[in-house]
Amino acid sequence: MAAALTVLLIGCLLQSALCGRFEVIIPQTIGVLSGSCVTIPCSFDVEDIYYSRLDETCRALWKYNEGTVVFDSSNPQSSAIQGELKGDLKRKDCTTTLNNMRPEHSNTYFLRVECKNLGHNFLDQKLHISVTDVPPTPTLTPSTLKVEEGTPVSLKCSAPAPCLSHPPTLTWSSSLGHIQESLQENQDRTKVKTSVLTFTASRLHHGEEISCTAVYNKQHGSPASSVSASLTADISCPWCGQYNTFMPQTIEVLSGSCVTIPCFFDVEDKYKLNVDETCRALWKNDQGTVVFDSSNPQTTGHLTGNLKNRDCTTSLNNMRPENSNKYFFRLDCNGLKYDFKQRKLGISVKGRF
Repeated sequence: MAAALTVLLIGCLLQSALCGRFEVIIPQTIGVLSGSCVTIPCSFDVEDIYYSRLDETCRALWKYNEGTVVFDSSNPQSSAIQGELKGDLKRKDCTTTLNNMRPEHSNTYFLRVECKNLGHNFLDQKLHISVTDVPPTPTLTPSTLKVEEGTPVSLKCSAPAPCLSHPPTLTWSSSLGHIQESLQENQDRTKVKTSVLTFTASRLHHGEEISCTAVYNKQHGSPASSVSASLTADISCPWCGQYNTFMPQTIEVLSGSCVTIPCFFDVEDKYKLNVDETCRALWKNDQGTVVFDSSNPQTTGHLTGNLKNRDCTTSLNNMRPENSNKYFFRLDCNGLKYDFKQRKLGISVKGRF
């Protein structure tokens, strides 16, 4: 009997059901920008004997803590706070959007469901809405960036999205790599806009301020508001000041396609001035045959990096299975020539993946 009761309770929770009680599920707090809207995620339940009374006559009312009705879904245009019932009360969905919120609307709210043969104030769970003139500062995760050169980095910028019709726009200060955005749901069903920036850390990023700016567009033509969060990149290079390259150990590529080799190098300090516009990049296979020369690339590939910045990133075109080999980088400058054989890249060209 106890086991059956436990299964029933778990099933009830998993379905977000309230199991035949008068109860509402809403967030405890929501922060809203003045001049914008707020969408309140809301679901409720009633005692089983009243379930059949949830019909087309039902309306949702939102009240201040002192009992003043500020929104009535049956007459939204004449409500003190205009808005729209987004949910379907017959399905016990009371999700509501309140528009053009102002600081004077900061208050504690509760829901009342009123039907022809049913009326109930859901006083057990209340929502506090805080309306401010300043948007919330976005959150950077991680909050600090201290890594070695060549480390894959993933920075996430998050900003609350209380107004679903006007979610914030997130922009990064610099295009270091790939950016992917999404709208995610918190545990209390409020929404958050996220933007993830991924890139490979380079010494060129050391000391750079990386910032994410959230721009909130308001309703009815009110001026947009923006706020930023930033961090300073701390990129160390344990092998700097000596002959070395940093690149992957292996890369797999599809036959007939190209391969981009992320590549950075360094030289002894006394030769750094020799790394200038005279330099060219060469790639050799394990047998010492030159397969790419940046001074005469033709159709074999393209040097995408800047050698003066010690960036030897290179794309090789039209790879074939017979090109499967180990490769190393050679730097050829006026007064400086060096084969970086201490680190080699194994390229495996497959007919298909």
